[in-house]
Amino acid sequence: MDKYADNYSPTGRLLWDSWFINRKDECHVFHLQSRSKINPVERHTRGASIGHAISKDYINWQEQPTALIRGERGEWDDKDLWSGSVAEKDGVYYLYYGGTNSAPKMENIQKIGLATSKDLHTWVKHPQNPILEVDSRYYQLDNERNAIGKIGAWRDPFVFKDPNSEKRYMTISARVKGESREYNACVALAESDNMTNWKVLPPIFSPGVYDEIEVSRVIFHSGLYYLFFTTHAGNYKPDFAQKHGAHEGLHCYYSENLFGGYKPVNGNGVVSSNGDEIYDIRVLHIVDNDFIGIGWLNHDEEGKFIGKLSHPMKIRIEGDRVYEI
Repeated sequence: MDKYADNYSPTGRLLWDSWFINRKDECHVFHLQSRSKINPVERHTRGASIGHAISKDYINWQEQPTALIRGERGEWDDKDLWSGSVAEKDGVYYLYYGGTNSAPKMENIQKIGLATSKDLHTWVKHPQNPILEVDSRYYQLDNERNAIGKIGAWRDPFVFKDPNSEKRYMTISARVKGESREYNACVALAESDNMTNWKVLPPIFSPGVYDEIEVSRVIFHSGLYYLFFTTHAGNYKPDFAQKHGAHEGLHCYYSENLFGGYKPVNGNGVVSSNGDEIYDIRVLHIVDNDFIGIGWLNHDEEGKFIGKLSHPMKIRIEGDRVYEI
């Protein structure tokens, strides 16, 4: 019996990074996907596209037509599409996503693009794409792998409205500019008045202890900003890992100020360390103090890649504590 038979994945495809938006009484998920017959290790380099499904209960999902595919040969996103987010403003939906180009010496350079829709089904890529590239004043632009084997970063755009200022902001997985090429992962920030033109700001989180920070998300709750992200255990700086342990999965830091001063929840910043089983858990605010987390199923007990959406788990956010219940 297949333990994961009831978990969603699009027909004939693997699913991984996923992001969500609620519309009326439905939840729409957008996710990265590749053909299920490929080697899962190669899923980011074999023409990944963005899939779409709808649910009323976060468990049973109805597959929809593919939302976005990579660009034509020679376009900025002709190699692969990467993770993103969807936001709404004045009846228009904005899908932000990462993309890479197949040109020589450009295949590891990540940029951010935009597609818009009136109904969450039909998407049109913006004519000014890519709308956001690495700003070398603050961030590292690097096509070469570092000593740990990781490439540069300018991906995972997450767009949200700040309830204190009503401004729109975007967090981005990046690397802070400096002498070090390792353990310099940070969360970049950009702001916009029109959802299309973005001003890049200095990083809001640059702890100097992770080599990679992925799929960040900001949630404002009870007067505090909660910065969620996911990372692998192998991304911990050795002395930091020796002191706190190395944890694979969902992390969170909190602050009274959006722009900095973030401290780890639960003493070590770790919310869930089961990333080899469920990776990229996205925390969703349902109502009042109710939150859920949904990620994608990574490996089974035998180490086989699963590539399906997890079922929701209940998350509690209480001051300096964030935990699964």
